[in-house]
Amino acid sequence: MTEARNYLRSELLAVAAIVVPGQTPVVAQDVGPIDQGALSDDRGPESVCTITVETGDPTTTPDPEAQIGFAAETLESRGWKVTISEASEGRHELTARRQGYDLTATAQTTDWRLNLTGQTPYVDDL
Repeated sequence: MTEARNYLRSELLAVAAIVVPGQTPVVAQDVGPIDQGALSDDRGPESVCTITVETGDPTTTPDPEAQIGFAAETLESRGWKVTISEASEGRHELTARRQGYDLTATAQTTDWRLNLTGQTPYVDDL
C-alpha cells in the first residue's frame, strides 16, 4: 500500500507541476490507507489511499478550460485514459484512470486553484 500511495502522490505532484509551471504544487490532503466500508460498518480487508494536490497562480485570471485541456494532454502522455466532462456553471473537470488508479482534476472560473485528487487501487491483503 505504501508503494501505491507514494506512486500516486508523486504522479499528482508531477502532473500539477507540468500543468502550472513556475508554481509549487502542495498536498492538500493525504488520507489512507482506509477501509472503504468503515463508515457503513461493512468492515473488510480492502483499503485505499486518497490524495489531493492543489496548484495554481494566484496572480493570474483563471482559465479553467485551458488548464483542464492541458491536464488531459499531460495525463494522456503519461499513459492515463482521460475523459473530459462537459463544463457546468464554470466548473471544468476530467477523470482519468490507469492500472486501477483513479484521478479527478477540477478547475473553476471563480478559483485560481487546479485540484488533482487521486485514489490508489484497492488492496486486499494489508
